[in-house]
Amino acid sequence: MAGRGRPPRLEPRGTPPTPPEPLTPERLLERGKVAGPGAAPGRTELRSIVERLAAGDRRTLAGLAPTPGFSLIDAWAAVRTVFGATPEAPAVDAALALAACDRAAARVDAVAAAGGTVAFACSVPASLLGVHAVLATRARAGGAVVPSPDDSGAIRADGRAGRRLRWFAGIAVVSDGRSLLATDDPEVAREWLFVTGRPTLVVADGPFATVAWEDGIEVVALTGPDRPALAPAAARGERCTVIPMRTDRPPSAYDPLVERLGAPAAADVRQEETPGSTLPPG
Repeated sequence: MAGRGRPPRLEPRGTPPTPPEPLTPERLLERGKVAGPGAAPGRTELRSIVERLAAGDRRTLAGLAPTPGFSLIDAWAAVRTVFGATPEAPAVDAALALAACDRAAARVDAVAAAGGTVAFACSVPASLLGVHAVLATRARAGGAVVPSPDDSGAIRADGRAGRRLRWFAGIAVVSDGRSLLATDDPEVAREWLFVTGRPTLVVADGPFATVAWEDGIEVVALTGPDRPALAPAAARGERCTVIPMRTDRPPSAYDPLVERLGAPAAADVRQEETPGSTLPPG
C-alpha cells in the first residue's frame, strides 16, 4: 500500500522562536573588550595605577608634571568620572565611551566650522587607525585643515634608528618605510608636534596625546584606565576630552565607536559639555 511505513507528517506546533534582539553598541563594545571589565586592569593592578597617579609618579603621568595637592581621593574621582572604574569594579563604562564620542565629534565639528587645524597621530595603528580615520574624514568634510606633510627625516624611535613619521590619510604614524609601527616614545611625539606646527586641536593616543596637552593644545585622547595621565584634566574639563577604551583590540572591535563618530553630532551635545566631576578646578 502506497505510503505504508512512512513516518507521519509532522506539522509545526506553536509559534516559531523569536529571533534574538540585535546587540546594542554598548554590548558590542563589551563583547569586543573595548569596554566593560575586559577593558580594564584587574583590581590589584588598577589600585596600584591609581595610587601611583595620586603620588605623582612620572611614568604613570607619562611625563606630565604632578598636580600639587592631588590626593588619592581626587585620583579615584578622575578615574571614575572618565572611565567609570571603581576600586570594586574595574571596568570601562561603555555608555561613557559613547557619550565621549559625541563630545569629541562636537569639538571636531566646532574647530572645523571655524576653519581651524586638526592634527591626528596614532601610536597603535594596528588597533586605532580606523578610529582616527573616521574623525579625520569628519574634520576635512567640516572644513578643517588636516596636516598631511611628506615623510619626516630619519628619527630614532623607541630605541631604534631608521624610523620616520609617515602620514596616512592625515594621520601621523611611525614607520620603518615598510610597516606601520607602535610607539611609546615621547621624543617621537615632540618631533611630530614640531613638524605639524601648532594645531587648534589634536586627536591622538599614547605619547602624542600627552605631549600635545603638555604643550598647551586642546586634545581629544583615546586611552584606557591603564594610562590615566590625562584623566584628571579630562575630569576637570581642562582642554581635554578622553574617549575611554582599551587600545590594543582588533580594528573590528571598535566598529561601534567608528559608527558613532561618523554619525551627525547630537543636537543636544554642547561644545563645553564635560562629565560631572568632584575634582576642584585646575
